[in-house]
Amino acid sequence: MDLFGSGLSNGALGAPAWSELPAEARAALTSLMTQLILDHAAMTATPPAKGGDHDL
Repeated sequence: MDLFGSGLSNGALGAPAWSELPAEARAALTSLMTQLILDHAAMTATPPAKGGDHDL
């Protein structure tokens, strides 16, 4: 999946293309998205099963 590719039309949203954003904005958005994904993964991680090391 190419999240920032030019294949999507931004005309209806009025948002600038990824490549049109200043480097600082792209870096900040990338950092924020990375943190969002990592936070989400940490919240949805499966906890270890209790007593999972016992043979039945």
